[in-house]
Amino acid sequence: MNTPTTSPLAPGHRRAVPLLMSVALVVLSACASTQLKGSWKDPAFSGPPLQKLLVVGAFKSDLNRRVFEDAFAGALTAAKTAAEVSYRELPESGAIANERVQAAAKNAGADAVLVTRLMRVRRDVSVTPSYMGPGFYGAGFGGYYGAAYAYGPPDVNVYDVLTIESTLWNMRTDKPVWSGTSEVTAPSNISEASKELAGVLIARMKADGVI
Repeated sequence: MNTPTTSPLAPGHRRAVPLLMSVALVVLSACASTQLKGSWKDPAFSGPPLQKLLVVGAFKSDLNRRVFEDAFAGALTAAKTAAEVSYRELPESGAIANERVQAAAKNAGADAVLVTRLMRVRRDVSVTPSYMGPGFYGAGFGGYYGAAYAYGPPDVNVYDVLTIESTLWNMRTDKPVWSGTSEVTAPSNISEASKELAGVLIARMKADGVI
């Protein structure tokens, strides 16, 4: 995966943390499946683990942002890592100035900011052949044997695969210390998908010693 090189708090991106990504939540399947496709840890980071995270959901929808941040902050708290949602301190929609994010982190007592954004949405199609059961009665062997090769209409399932990037910024150094790219398949709703994503990412960040 690509290593993040420019901080949303660094010169190249001083203007704003983008909150302009939309999450396509088309309900085409009953459940979501989340996979961490790749992760990176700053080899220069030797600890100690970051103690409190300000969670930022970079999504276009205010509702999706709030639901995501609530779910992720709750999962961090349950995993014994202090966390604070950003929408209370930063309620505005759209782009938020980096100075505002820095101030929000300071006010929350957070030494890290976790920014999660949607990178892309891929539409996948799964086609499963459907077989028609042959009739046994009154057809004779010839009728049965021919019907054994009969196919019914295939089952077609169309679903979305979301590629999501999450980056953890060390506010002490103004540098990224960890980043992960995940795929969420066929999310049924953003709350459940966020909880599942949080579980996957938190486990990996703890294993990598960054939180």
